[in-house]
Amino acid sequence: MDKHKIILPISILLGCIILGGFFYASQVNKQQSIERQQILKQIEDRRIEDAKAEQEKTKETFSNNLKCQTLLKDLKQRWNNVVGIYYSELDNTCIVKYTKKGETEEAPIESMQDD
Repeated sequence: MDKHKIILPISILLGCIILGGFFYASQVNKQQSIERQQILKQIEDRRIEDAKAEQEKTKETFSNNLKCQTLLKDLKQRWNNVVGIYYSELDNTCIVKYTKKGETEEAPIESMQDD
């Protein structure tokens, strides 16, 4: 008879432990899922930010190249040996292509002088 009195509380206790374990495991899984989503969102935000920065850099380079191209006509009138012009991102300036003694050379626009 004593065994029958103990079995019910033990069964209830074991059931509660098992249910608590399942509940705990589901909460841990839920938290890990939320953390993964946050990491993925940060990665996506960083990718979007990098893409915007790259696009802005491309626009700036294009704009600077257009500015250089607008100088070309004036440069050709000023010097008859000017072949072309382009924008150099590395030097952050316009590079002028010109002929000198039959050879094509390049120089930054700042270094161009009347001879």
